Amino acid sequence: MAQQSQPLKILSIGSPLSELSALVSKVTAINAKHGPFDACVVVGDLFKEGSDGSEVAGISLPVPTYFTVGKYALPEAIQEQISRTGGEIANNLVYLGKSSVLTTAQGLKIACVGGSFTEDGYDTIGDQFSPIISKDSISTILNNPLLSPAVANVADSLASAKQELSALPPAFQGVDLLLFSSPPPHLSTLSPSYPTSGVSLATPAPPLEEVVRRAKPRYLLWGDGEGFWEREPWGWVGANGKEERWTRAVKLGALGGEAPAGGKKARWFYAFTLPPQSATSPLPTKPTNTTPNPFGMPAMPASSTSGSKKRGALEDQNYIFGGQQPKKGRTEGGAPPDSYVCKICAQPGHWIQECPQKTSRDAKDHSKPPAGYVCKICQSPDHFIKECPQKDDKPRGPKPPPQGYVCRACGIPDAHYIKDCPVVLEREETKSKRKELGPAECWFCLSNPKVTKHLIVAIGSETYVTLPKGQLIPTLPKHIKQGGQKPLVPGGGHVLIIPIAHHPTLLSIPAEDAMSIISELETFKSSLRACYESYGAVPVTFEVGRLSGRGGHAHIQIVPVPKVLAGDVESSFRKAGEAQGIDWEIEPERSLAKIGPTGNYFKVELPDGKKLVHLLKGNFDLQFGRMVLGSLLGYHHRIDWKECSQSEAEDKDDAQKFKKAFAPFHS
Repeated sequence: MAQQSQPLKILSIGSPLSELSALVSKVTAINAKHGPFDACVVVGDLFKEGSDGSEVAGISLPVPTYFTVGKYALPEAIQEQISRTGGEIANNLVYLGKSSVLTTAQGLKIACVGGSFTEDGYDTIGDQFSPIISKDSISTILNNPLLSPAVANVADSLASAKQELSALPPAFQGVDLLLFSSPPPHLSTLSPSYPTSGVSLATPAPPLEEVVRRAKPRYLLWGDGEGFWEREPWGWVGANGKEERWTRAVKLGALGGEAPAGGKKARWFYAFTLPPQSATSPLPTKPTNTTPNPFGMPAMPASSTSGSKKRGALEDQNYIFGGQQPKKGRTEGGAPPDSYVCKICAQPGHWIQECPQKTSRDAKDHSKPPAGYVCKICQSPDHFIKECPQKDDKPRGPKPPPQGYVCRACGIPDAHYIKDCPVVLEREETKSKRKELGPAECWFCLSNPKVTKHLIVAIGSETYVTLPKGQLIPTLPKHIKQGGQKPLVPGGGHVLIIPIAHHPTLLSIPAEDAMSIISELETFKSSLRACYESYGAVPVTFEVGRLSGRGGHAHIQIVPVPKVLAGDVESSFRKAGEAQGIDWEIEPERSLAKIGPTGNYFKVELPDGKKLVHLLKGNFDLQFGRMVLGSLLGYHHRIDWKECSQSEAEDKDDAQKFKKAFAPFHS
């Protein structure tokens, strides 16, 4: 079984409802703008009710695209074609089956259960095309080794898959994508966003809950009815008792069909990146907006999944995390399960609300302090500190420092701690009053009329590429004579890639905007690499991610370095860093994930793709990246960009030369 060793970009699409030409054009456009994607999945119904399947004639998708059955039966012609081809109904359009798990060559694990749920239909025996969830389809997926590693007597190939799966950390055990046509009932439980989402879970499928528990998907995707909703993530508790795997659930609106009266279609696509999951990959970090696991209730017996009354009995108990403590509001009466132990008396046989010791404990007078309690103000045992009569007599203000303490800010001994120093307080007040730099004054915001637009060489929908003022690479004969490497790329080739929207650092970009911005930025980087390659150079990228008091605008700098020096770049940064006391993180990407959007950092991407990261802790030379590359290329005299200024005409000439060189590699 292949392991995912590289990040994978995934695109998900809501019900096309036979509008397959629109599906092709939309996927092609999104792939061109934000891709390339490694896979696309369709949730809901590929075909509308009553379709004859002729819509697939002549279509071809740019991305491998997978689908399952929705609430409508697949056209008979499509069923026959699937039986002949094994699944492919058009170029790059493949049927996963009604209930199956697919692992791609890249290690992407896709599981699906298609169809709708009815109590009567659950006990029927369906086929692979039936739009009804049946007991045998649930049994089929639950017996897959990825969902049930304990299954015995499997074939050799499945046994090998089990062995490889168990070699991975628990955080990586489960499927990547779980596709449903109907939602499991408890998705809305504990979700703050559900009440205002406008989405209905009126036709849930109870048997799918056990599928979710077993699959532990990284993404649960479904398309059922109208509306878009992205639920808060939740975690799965591992053997160490900690949450170490995370699931995100997304409901997509329909791509095809009519828009609702008086409105527009709900969002019908969702794109995301799946980080690698191999034995050497860093463990996933906890998302910021998680909720408790809505599927933490104990699993239902297989015979109980079809009846709504039996389902209701379980919901009334409303367990959390497998069950020790029932929530308030549970149905009264009945004995607790054998595994339940009262948290007051540590005895089984009764609920905590019914514990005899609880009654006696509640009867105690809590208005008086317990034995041994002493008020910290007056040392009296007769009252709590909040009721102390001397409380208002206690001196207010900063706590005096110990004898011999000297404030490091003003140098006065025995007066105050440094945090209470008037010098420090005045400095902080001045800092807080400093005007925040806004887009209208930002050097990099295109809305600022003072932006040097004559240096811009390419503009996308989310980012733009520009030569910097005073670029490191000399292009004028008089500057080239001063020494260093001769420029290889026309116009110099030292560029900045800058998001059009105003964000202080790349890490601070909100998640809902980051996908499109970073995707386009990476596309520009790829084009620049190809451009440099044609001139015998390789790119070195660096970013100073700093959330300063006056704000800032995220950008990365890319400098072309001759191929013959590519192997010297890392040692140059490490030696220069050592001289300045800069320490490099052992796990760069994990360190950046830990500091998140509020962290300050310096990041270098070497020609071979390796990254160096330093987390900023104090003073940092903002010209450090330029200094290292200037020294490597022999441009010691050009480290200060202010000393490298040119006339506007000379800048325009450089921009035109580079734009012409870059054009063949970026359309």
